[in-house]
Amino acid sequence: MKFTTEGLIIKSTNIGESDRVVVVLTKDRGLMSAFVSDARKPKSKNSAATALLSYSSLTVTQSKDTNRITESEVIEAFFDLSSDIMKLGLAQYICELCLGIVPYDDESEDFLRLCLNSLHFIAKDKKDLYAVKALTELRLMVIAGFMPDLVGCRECGTDQDFPLFLDLTGGDMLCNTCKANMETHGAFAELDKTTFAAMRHIVYSDFERLYAFTLPPENARYLSFVTERFVMSQTERKYKTLEFFHSLEVSRLP
Repeated sequence: MKFTTEGLIIKSTNIGESDRVVVVLTKDRGLMSAFVSDARKPKSKNSAATALLSYSSLTVTQSKDTNRITESEVIEAFFDLSSDIMKLGLAQYICELCLGIVPYDDESEDFLRLCLNSLHFIAKDKKDLYAVKALTELRLMVIAGFMPDLVGCRECGTDQDFPLFLDLTGGDMLCNTCKANMETHGAFAELDKTTFAAMRHIVYSDFERLYAFTLPPENARYLSFVTERFVMSQTERKYKTLEFFHSLEVSRLP
């Protein structure tokens, strides 16, 4: 069977002297693993379109459980991310997140749309890097079915008694008063008014308005800290690319 799809290359592994196996985040088939013959040869017609962080149109031949990319064309390439190691590190982390939460063989247009837009904002310096990181982390969780309940305190319903506290495991909140008056277990993240408003926007806004918010750098960093903790708590795993991203932060300290 032969079919054509569009997708973002989120993982690439070299095989033998000239071949590669890629994992593609597709629009209509979720994650798809595929073999690309001679992709690493200098004159390969499939080299650029099957490279990491390429968004491409792909013609795939399927035989039993094996997919083979036979034709490809680049729609958009994010190769310029490699000019900034922190941008590239964040892009690789987004790819690793998708590898962990996007299903195989299922419709995944929302995942793909989010990743492509975030990569565009990262590459073009259109938004604070940590704001894009937080937005992408939290919205990916929403699409994957891990949406936090940010309506109000789970005990009294208020959304005005700050700081609010996000239960990183349960995904709901306690207000300052209720948390102080009850015995709580587990990990919580403290949300000030700015962080709470940003998280609400990311979780509940339409996609057309998703990137339409701004934060001072210090608030974006804290928002990123909170969403990162939420991701790791919900997925119950660590990410090597995230550790690499944070190592770059340390290396850039004065």
